[in-house]
Amino acid sequence: MKSFRLTLATITILLSGTFQVAAMGFLPPEDFSETQELEEATSDDIITEVDFQKCLPHKAAPEEACYISGGIGSKEVLQFKSHAKEYLLEIVFVQKAEVEDNNRIEEYLADVPLQIKDSQGNVAIDTVSDGPFFLADLPLGKYQITADHDGVIKTNVVKITEKKHQRIVFLWPR
Repeated sequence: MKSFRLTLATITILLSGTFQVAAMGFLPPEDFSETQELEEATSDDIITEVDFQKCLPHKAAPEEACYISGGIGSKEVLQFKSHAKEYLLEIVFVQKAEVEDNNRIEEYLADVPLQIKDSQGNVAIDTVSDGPFFLADLPLGKYQITADHDGVIKTNVVKITEKKHQRIVFLWPR
């Protein structure tokens, strides 16, 4: 009986440890944000349907907001991931997945209403995302970001600084 309990306890610890590793493998927690140096885009980096050149050349201190969104399908996801660090702001929209959903922890969201206001309350961007990725260059300053999915509103504040990439992940429960 003792060996059965010991074996059961060992299996439980191993399984819970495996789950934590799998859960950490996809996306960061909701309030995760990171700052990194911007990378310069080259013409060889710009590819296919998404107009990544719309906001080029990237300026250290843009005078107005410029953005693109998308990431529908694996090809576009890879493109957005590879170009994200060229922009001052990256926002990703994610929802917890169903447990039986192919062992995925999260799934990407599209068609998320998004509003970004500057520190004076002026609307800099008011749009609906075309996909789970939203990349923007904004004038330097502090911004409040509001996103809505199925009536659940999430907000975050970000400070846009020169040549720094900011990444915000909005995560909704299932």
